[in-house]
Amino acid sequence: METALTQQTNAYFDDTYLTETAATVVASGAGEEGAWAAVSPNIFHPKGGGQPSDEGSLDGAPVTPVRTESGLVVLTGVASETEVGAGVVCRIDPELRRRHAALHTAGHILGHLGESRGWQHSGHSHFPGQARLDFEPAGHEDELASPELREAVRAEFQAQMDEVLARGGAVSSSVDPQGHRTVTIEGVSTEPCGGTHVRTLADLTGVRILEVKVKRGAIKVRYEAEHATKGPA
Repeated sequence: METALTQQTNAYFDDTYLTETAATVVASGAGEEGAWAAVSPNIFHPKGGGQPSDEGSLDGAPVTPVRTESGLVVLTGVASETEVGAGVVCRIDPELRRRHAALHTAGHILGHLGESRGWQHSGHSHFPGQARLDFEPAGHEDELASPELREAVRAEFQAQMDEVLARGGAVSSSVDPQGHRTVTIEGVSTEPCGGTHVRTLADLTGVRILEVKVKRGAIKVRYEAEHATKGPA
């Protein structure tokens, strides 16, 4: 049975670069997928919001983080049911975390640029190799009517992205008393988000707008991004 959600602190909200920590088991049990445990502080980001889950381990054993309906992040795949109150060591793949954070932050910027054109954001994916922003196509048929026009829009997005990154800015977050988190990219946007992000736009590199197309009733803008360094200084 789950314990009260207030017993779990999601440390990745405050520190994207915390990839190893000691923690305490605050809940445990077993389900259809075997034994699970919830820990605090929790550094594991579960799949959601267009971002894939972290990969990592609990006391050296590989686990997969999953968010329950109540909002608790539990680690599935543990070898056996763990005693509540036990001390454990948590680790996540730091390179994968940095890549996810870079893609998610770049996606926020791209969403802002699309909305600045008057496009309505309708969906997104921040998965490596599949990153894209979706927008409603209604009213934009003329500006995307040919390959040449779509390429011109892609080039505009790239120039605007380059300008934002050259200007730079801090990336920060806050959580209200109800537990709702907001991410702010200085000079760009403030929006609700539960994902991981870089600490500053200087951490982004290789941000490329790959393609603008209309497919399955949506404008799809594909992109890629990487983290510029191995971690914070």
